Amino acid sequence: MLKLYFLLYYEFLKTGIFAIGGGYAALPFLYYMQSTYNWFTTDELTNMIAVSNITPGPIGINMATYTGYTTAGIIGSIVCTSAIESAPFVFSIIIMKIYDKFKACQSISAIFNGLRPASCALLISIGLKLLYQTITYTKQEWSFPVQFDYRAILLFIILILPFSFVKKRPLLVILMGAAGGIILN
Repeated sequence: MLKLYFLLYYEFLKTGIFAIGGGYAALPFLYYMQSTYNWFTTDELTNMIAVSNITPGPIGINMATYTGYTTAGIIGSIVCTSAIESAPFVFSIIIMKIYDKFKACQSISAIFNGLRPASCALLISIGLKLLYQTITYTKQEWSFPVQFDYRAILLFIILILPFSFVKKRPLLVILMGAAGGIILN
């Protein structure tokens, strides 16, 4: 069990270091953990995202806590949460100390200009994989022939339209999704 705690800490420490751009930037790391360690299924990953969205607090930390709990209980949740928080905490302190000195530096601006598209590419890649696995009955990555879950597609279209074109209220969309799931099943 101790080996599992160290592995959880290591994976979430990496996530905390490299998930630049907020909680959703942790998704590629979680997807990697799902495919490498089988700590949770793709359905559980989707549920983890939903639960993390409706619970208070930062989404990345909520997902780490959820993963730790489902994988190794309360101690696992403490390990994962402390791991994902430790690197950004240390980096924030260091950056606060040196930011004024380097804020006009071209290389620092160039690094951040490269990190933003990389984060977006990772998010879109994982988003497409999760969408595919949500709207099909297939739980594998990109398998053919495809059998679509038309109820999931209908609910996706109904929910993405108001979120994309009117005032963005994520909690309302999540609650509508929960209600739609109940109605359609």
